[in-house]
Amino acid sequence: MMQQVLGTLLLLSISGAEGYNYITGIALRSYEMGEEVGPIKVNSLFSHEDLVSLDFYSLKFCSPSKSEITEKSKDEKLGEVIWGDRIAPSLYKAEMMKDVKCKKVQCQDNKINEVELQRFERRINAGYRGTFVLDNLPVISNASWVYEAKCPSGKQIYDTHTRGFSLGVPKSCLETETHIHNHLALHIHANEQPNGKYVIVGFYVVPYSVDYSGATECNDNMKLTDTHPVTTNPKQTNEITWTYSVEWHKSDVEWGNRWDAYLNLAFSNRNARVHWLGIVNSSLIILCLATIVAMIIIRALRMDILKYEEEFEQQEIIDEVGWKLVHGDVFRTPGWPRMYAILLGTGVQLLGMSFLVFVFALLGFLSPANRGGLLTAAILLFVLMSLVNGYVTAMVLKMFYIEEWKTIFGAALFFPGWLFAFWVFSEILIISTRPSYNSAPVIYNTLYMFALWLGVSLPLVILGASFGRKGPIPGVPVKVNPVARAIPPQRWYLDTWFLLVVPGLVPFGAAFIELRFILSSMWQGMVYYVFGFLSLTALTVLVVSIEVTVVVVYFLLVFEDHRWWWKAFVIPGGMGIHFFLYSLYYAQTQLRIHNPLSQLIFVEIMLTFSTAIYIAIGTVGIVSGYLFVRIIYGSIKVE
Repeated sequence: MMQQVLGTLLLLSISGAEGYNYITGIALRSYEMGEEVGPIKVNSLFSHEDLVSLDFYSLKFCSPSKSEITEKSKDEKLGEVIWGDRIAPSLYKAEMMKDVKCKKVQCQDNKINEVELQRFERRINAGYRGTFVLDNLPVISNASWVYEAKCPSGKQIYDTHTRGFSLGVPKSCLETETHIHNHLALHIHANEQPNGKYVIVGFYVVPYSVDYSGATECNDNMKLTDTHPVTTNPKQTNEITWTYSVEWHKSDVEWGNRWDAYLNLAFSNRNARVHWLGIVNSSLIILCLATIVAMIIIRALRMDILKYEEEFEQQEIIDEVGWKLVHGDVFRTPGWPRMYAILLGTGVQLLGMSFLVFVFALLGFLSPANRGGLLTAAILLFVLMSLVNGYVTAMVLKMFYIEEWKTIFGAALFFPGWLFAFWVFSEILIISTRPSYNSAPVIYNTLYMFALWLGVSLPLVILGASFGRKGPIPGVPVKVNPVARAIPPQRWYLDTWFLLVVPGLVPFGAAFIELRFILSSMWQGMVYYVFGFLSLTALTVLVVSIEVTVVVVYFLLVFEDHRWWWKAFVIPGGMGIHFFLYSLYYAQTQLRIHNPLSQLIFVEIMLTFSTAIYIAIGTVGIVSGYLFVRIIYGSIKVE
């Protein structure tokens, strides 16, 4: 049965490696010719230079009344709030297949003061972008040169970010002033259905800066190329007229495939050859390590079978004596056994969550249309896997002859407490330093996560532990000596500091390409949706981690070091350290995060992510090391 499940998942991974597999997420909605579409909504202002998302109406845009915003704002899911989404109504309107050359947004007040202009200037220079949502599709803009590659400063800036639209032209381009984009040219793509109705399959925008205080008028004859810009200089600007145009395009894209165009914007999604190169590279690593492991196991078994034959070479006898001499100590309780049990239980919880996320993603349930769905699913699955955490922690404690409930509570509080503390600390910093930050949804969802933690996760850990405590104590193939054997001086390459750094490079190298694309998805607005490749990469990382652990643990035992418990955790877990160091390098070379608060948030998030990788991959090392030790010591006869 298990083989059939694994085979099905492997087939899904391979089939999902090419193309996209997702459920559209919402019901098809069609429109009659001339029918009002939408409504068009706004989402948070975001920046890849300043990581704090802000409400769209924290700037002086044309906005509905506060009561209408409160009434029509979308109730975000937990994942949306954590990701920074805040969807609210707007005053922009469009009618199906009816082009509009220029239309004024019906503002209550177009006046703008110096303080509001300065706020615009800060946001534009910090790289903030606006976002619209129509029929659940986010608006995107074509990557292009800022200011048509004619920046007076001489610094030509290429806008690589496609999600949303730039709020204006920054001072880094214009030197002395900043322009505000107050006109949005909306391009909407629609597919005609057999019944004569239309469905929306694309939503694009081109922003412009148009000063209407002079001779320029918003009408059908307006030419966007012959206009003066709106600046943030209060001597020139005391009123901003917000306008937009709508141009419809017929498209052959089917409604069920409308997200493909958005996914193809990311290099990681449209270039399968790069992913296959990574898979082939990882496969070669697996093959090399598998050969080494096979040689070790075959040699050990051959020596065991022929141990009484006279033609043994002296070196073989020395090696045999090495790992067999420590048979009475290999299953000795390690130092810090309670922490060891907590880490192992947490690692199994993280691995279980990751496995289920991959399953749902490969089946297409984590659709890109389901905004925040991936993060929400990961959180809920992590909470549900608390049951397994409690069971494993209790079983490990029982194996070490420790029975106490305080360690079980420690397992429930350890990693979730780390996550919750970082989350609360970051939000307190943001709220205290950003007056325009809307803290209400964050506070509500913080309480919600706290309730999930203490009301669901903690009881599940206790429930799982109650089952684990009732189970039998896992037996060992050899007895443990009452007195620990002295450990001879070890080779430098078997010291803990070396094992902490070097072996983790192997699984990190196997996953490097996919991790690079994941970082671009997290911090550069690219949509990552090649879960087939990611699943295959995760599988290769697991195999590589197992092989590396087996090889190093074997050499530890050969040189009579029976302290393999913690080292089996450290050996592959070093992948998390390398990922964290690479994320810092990535931030310095690929990102433009200069704000201290944003830098701190980046470090916190990447440290948490890297710690999760360390614990999860370290758990793979523990399990593989334990099974390897059981196998080789179960194959010998000890007096």
